[in-house]
Amino acid sequence: METPGARLQFDDGVALVAGGSGGIGAAITRALVHAGTDVVFTYNRNGAAADALVSELAPIGPRVECRQLALEDSARVAELAADVRERFGRIHSVIYAAGPSLPINFVGGISEEEWVKTFQLDTHACFNLVHAMLPLLKEQRGGSITAVTTTQFARHVPMSVLSSAPKAAIESMLQVAAREYGRYGVRANSVRSGWLDGGKFAHGIGGQVADQAKQAIVSSIPLGALGQPEDVADAVVFLSSRQARYITGEALSVDGGWKL
Repeated sequence: METPGARLQFDDGVALVAGGSGGIGAAITRALVHAGTDVVFTYNRNGAAADALVSELAPIGPRVECRQLALEDSARVAELAADVRERFGRIHSVIYAAGPSLPINFVGGISEEEWVKTFQLDTHACFNLVHAMLPLLKEQRGGSITAVTTTQFARHVPMSVLSSAPKAAIESMLQVAAREYGRYGVRANSVRSGWLDGGKFAHGIGGQVADQAKQAIVSSIPLGALGQPEDVADAVVFLSSRQARYITGEALSVDGGWKL
């Protein structure tokens, strides 16, 4: 029995964070390292940010490594998963914190190319990761998978379908995986991120959201403020820990009550 209030603990092995070099992913990587576990995180294009994060976290103690990876390349994802498991012995947690930059538009204004590309770079990318990891977690008789999704399909927002639809598919996949693989000690959960300060939102999602619209979003949050990437990271780290050993198939909203 864990002692109430004790520091978060993890099973033996390493945490693998896909998309761990910027925004929410970097916050998750930091939180895991500060919690005392080894971490391997991936990045796609921003190698400078990844190297800087490794340098920042190296003095803390746990091992931290970064690897370049395009998640849409299923063969490379499988190779990385096998390599990390071989070198670290065990992967106790897998976190999907990746996703493409998204155009916003009404459903009728989205092109077929935009729709297909977004699913390829988000839903299909997450599937590649989960598909590669499930046999390894089954073989080692346990492990956790957590995906960062969004609250935007709990409270639908106009022009947000390219954010909500791919993440909804990811959540459905993880819930089925939780049902199928629970017998092997594998857990699968999601953390639904709300509106966060900084990153894409601070810049109006690439100039697509006006300041007036951003102010309206903030005013609709019951707690009256935007969240921080660290708020999402704390939830992900908890779900990856032993303290969440009896939680699976869930979606935890970190949104200041915005979905209400």
